[in-house]
Amino acid sequence: MSRWGSRMRRWLRPPRKFRLTREGKWFIGATLVLGFAAVNGGINLLFLVFGMLLCLLIANGILAEASMRRLEPVRHLPHAIYAGSPFLMGIAVRNGKKRVATFSLEVEDLSADGTPVDRRCFFLKIPARRRQETSYRRTLARRGIHRLVGLRLSTRFPFGLLRRSIDVSAPTDLLVYPALVPVSDPLLRAGLAQLGEKQDPTLARSGEFHGLRELRPGDDPSSIHWRTSARRGRPFVREFEEQTGRAVVIALETAEQTDGAAFETAVSYAASLAILLVRRGLRVGLVAGAVGLRPEVGVVQNGRILRALALVEPSSSLDAASAASLAPGAVVVKVTPGPGRPRIDVGATAAGRRFA
Repeated sequence: MSRWGSRMRRWLRPPRKFRLTREGKWFIGATLVLGFAAVNGGINLLFLVFGMLLCLLIANGILAEASMRRLEPVRHLPHAIYAGSPFLMGIAVRNGKKRVATFSLEVEDLSADGTPVDRRCFFLKIPARRRQETSYRRTLARRGIHRLVGLRLSTRFPFGLLRRSIDVSAPTDLLVYPALVPVSDPLLRAGLAQLGEKQDPTLARSGEFHGLRELRPGDDPSSIHWRTSARRGRPFVREFEEQTGRAVVIALETAEQTDGAAFETAVSYAASLAILLVRRGLRVGLVAGAVGLRPEVGVVQNGRILRALALVEPSSSLDAASAASLAPGAVVVKVTPGPGRPRIDVGATAAGRRFA
């Protein structure tokens, strides 16, 4: 009995919200007018029509409630989000009902204050025991953490008279990386040219092409140069000069008195520069306020740098010696916020030596 009692209480007091649509208000108004005329005039035909309209309204509520039950929404976050760039937020909904399909379902993300975002997903039909997925496009203007507290499922099925909705708790944080900007600065290119002089002659499987040699035991077969091997009748492999020995430290000036817009531009420039250098196969580090990342290579390091820049705030002034201590002899790119565009200073450092 207790089990059936709890089911009855959930049915009578479902965690739903409903709101009359504009059409629903007109429909109820017309129904009340017709009911008043039927009672006042005692006309059986009006009573019949009045009863049909009431049944239609009740059927709307029952069908909408049946359509909204046992839905399981899941949010699929994008791999990376950059401020000012559109991204796709994936939403999947599973209909757990055994026989009843769900029609005309809308799904909205709820922001930290409980209000829905300005975009939504629409599912025309989700059959019973099936799962469907779609996405909506959104753009976030500022970097940092954006919190989502849940999902709102709603429907106007079947007649559009009522809007049934339910809020599902699904908290998550969106980490928005700084906006990407073009990186083109003559001084920067001239300073990074110093990296060519620091190239490590160690031979590796990636980097600048060095030459060909005969295949040895333990060599990677994917490095075989097939054209030369066919011409000479024996296998030859390609050799490359290791590039990961080259290091760059990006130093972002984070003085508290910096103008907000200029600081955001400098953060975006530092993030764009980090992505560019990582893609070139360089060891990239970062100094930004209290954050200090030693130069490393690869996409994992790229993610660390972008996360640090997404959360950095104006603080104490940059200590240039800390950048030099991360990688003695590395090339340091100092990004200083300024009106219009940041100032870029490039120079090699030795341990303990400051840079301009």
